[in-house]
Amino acid sequence: MLLFGRRPEPGRAKTRLIPALGAAGAAELYRGFLDDLAARLPAVGPVELWAPAGEGVRRALETRYPWLAVRVQPEGDLGDRLAAAFEAAFADGIDYAVAVGSDHPTLPPEYVERAFRALHAAHLVLGPTLDGGYYAIGLRRLCWPRARALFAGAPWSTPELLDWSRRRATELELCHVELPGWYDVDEPEDLARLDRDLMPGSATGRAWRGLRDGADRRPSSGG
Repeated sequence: MLLFGRRPEPGRAKTRLIPALGAAGAAELYRGFLDDLAARLPAVGPVELWAPAGEGVRRALETRYPWLAVRVQPEGDLGDRLAAAFEAAFADGIDYAVAVGSDHPTLPPEYVERAFRALHAAHLVLGPTLDGGYYAIGLRRLCWPRARALFAGAPWSTPELLDWSRRRATELELCHVELPGWYDVDEPEDLARLDRDLMPGSATGRAWRGLRDGADRRPSSGG
């Protein structure tokens, strides 16, 4: 499993949540996201955490998550970085690899299990998000490097990504299946659903309650 995440640094993590939570609060909440995924996903299979390069990043993540293999993402857009992660996995002899984002702290681990099971029959698995992207993409080694074209020229961070990927898979003659849809926590309006879906005892739940309760205790600036 290829978990795409980053060091939870204020001003760099979950930047679209900063207007609602502040830079430190957005980073604190994202740390909960990563803690939960790092705890749950290894039950499905071995996990590599792929993070952007930066001073001290690899050491910090290895210290916090010593049970994960931490890898550094190369330069380039998301397509370049995904392609590099799959290339490395298949070069290591892995037959099935699934890349998962870290913006989905309530994602049921059984969805990832379903992705691996589906790859026994399909070339490609996509986990759709409600905003037109995907939370996971899985590939078999036997369709590589043909499937690398899924990452070249894709409309990243747009509502067109999922449909574009479906069409590209057809053009590449890749048999693909889709998982149940799920949602990203990217925008302030996503926080209400996160609040409803939080699991008892989760790291995200503890972080969110602290941020929410702190906001409730702050005095109003109104006249």
